[in-house]
Amino acid sequence: MKQIIIEDNSVLEKFFRRNRKYEEKIINEIQENLLSIIKEKTYKIKTVKGYKYEGKTIYEYKIPLDKVFSCRVAYIYQEEKIIVFFISLTTIKHEFTKLIAGVVGVTKS
Repeated sequence: MKQIIIEDNSVLEKFFRRNRKYEEKIINEIQENLLSIIKEKTYKIKTVKGYKYEGKTIYEYKIPLDKVFSCRVAYIYQEEKIIVFFISLTTIKHEFTKLIAGVVGVTKS
């Protein structure tokens, strides 16, 4: 079984500082549901075309937070680990992709 790791980076620290209200909900949602979404609801998982993180394909999916807010979560596979490295309240795909392009470690593929 793959291990889910939420990376300790400045981008996620900043995101959670600004969104304390949702921090626990997002972390729990990722830890409890990401593996089942990958296995059972593959249609919800998309790649971020044109970019890689640390040389690996970037995958993303959307988490509904409440009736109004959702967030997108980006992750990679690294051996037996799933590493979440970016989260944003920006849910429009092309805008989310622009934000990912500016993350340290992300390169054009």
